[in-house]
Amino acid sequence: MKEYDIIIIGAGPGGYQTALDASARGFSTLLIEKEKLGGTCLNCGCIPTKAYNAIAHFIQSAQSVSEMGISVNYNLDFSKALEYKNNVVSELIKGIDFMLKKAGVEVIYGNATLEKPNITRVNGEEYYGKYIILATGSRNLAGIIKGDDKALNSTDILALDKLPESLSIIGGGVIGVEIATIFAFFGVKVTIFEAMDSLIPQADKEIARRLKSYLNKLGVVINTNAKVLEIKDNSLIYEIKGEEKEESFDKILLAIGRRPNIENIGLDEIGISYTRRGISVNDYFETNLPNHFAIGDCNGKIMLAHYAEFSGKVVLDHIEHKYDSFVPLCPSAIFTIPEIAQIGLTEEELKNEGTDYTVKKTMYRGLGKALAMNEKEGFIKMLIVDDKIVGCHIIGYDASTLIHEAMILMNLNVDSSRINDFIYAHPTLSELFK
Repeated sequence: MKEYDIIIIGAGPGGYQTALDASARGFSTLLIEKEKLGGTCLNCGCIPTKAYNAIAHFIQSAQSVSEMGISVNYNLDFSKALEYKNNVVSELIKGIDFMLKKAGVEVIYGNATLEKPNITRVNGEEYYGKYIILATGSRNLAGIIKGDDKALNSTDILALDKLPESLSIIGGGVIGVEIATIFAFFGVKVTIFEAMDSLIPQADKEIARRLKSYLNKLGVVINTNAKVLEIKDNSLIYEIKGEEKEESFDKILLAIGRRPNIENIGLDEIGISYTRRGISVNDYFETNLPNHFAIGDCNGKIMLAHYAEFSGKVVLDHIEHKYDSFVPLCPSAIFTIPEIAQIGLTEEELKNEGTDYTVKKTMYRGLGKALAMNEKEGFIKMLIVDDKIVGCHIIGYDASTLIHEAMILMNLNVDSSRINDFIYAHPTLSELFK
């Protein structure tokens, strides 16, 4: 039986990055992956959608530059767009493969199961790891709506080789609104069905309302408080305002969330605790079984690629007995057009807590750089409690970059009143914070 310091099951962002870090720290490392390097994020999530988003952004620019004196005629060749997206993914997979080989990480492809504590089996062979890190990720949630096996999931929609004329999206969360934005700019008639009373329910409500208005301008039809009852071939049967309706679409996308991959990996066999939400872990991402950890989507804590990477670092620090009481806040971004980004608490959470707070808000259209760029839609909103920034929410151009300034201010606990003491370069979008 081959022995390693660390065995990692799953080569998504958390798994492969932790493997690289572990090797750099001098640990002998085995990385096991059942499909492709990069996991959901790289192959059928974050990266391919961002490739399509970049194309959509060029279309948006072509549509809006006439007032700047530029006349643009464009034609979307979707076959080339698909090829571009696939090439981006392929290049990144090759890059990860190269880095793992260079780092001396051994990679095995196959289905891994935990046979006994510290022992995993893959392709009929057993391997011993002093430490086991589960990074098995998540998959699309299904089996909730009658007939939802007839719908596409997020992997399927990104593999289409032909654009549909109409697309129904069940779920107005992050995946739903990103796909809606892309396909609307690609010329598809898009309709969203969301069971809650607003899009992206986890976001600040004011941000969600503004996004709805932007999507409406794109021609996206949005049905909130809409309960989908059944999918029949290309038809949706749904209930809204107490009335049952049926509507047909060329394609139907199911985007109602994700569930952790925790089945058939041996959790019960070796006694690792888990719930429906994922594998149970402590602050160091250690399971109830010593030296066995779970990072990324499979623990269900925060299903974001960058949080999975951070979790792996915490695990390795814990293994090396490096302890830090600092717990950083985690930003998130939604790649609609314009983008959305947030960190910390929402206004609704503060209201529910009964906390006294102040709202500070700046509009993009009041900023010289934004006007000069013709990117004047959106705003930044900061929530202040006792002179501390407890939440920051941005909808607007390059929000996914700007949020990191708030991340630093909040993680370093900087008084909000100090912001105007800083010198901001002019003209820049960062002046939104000032």
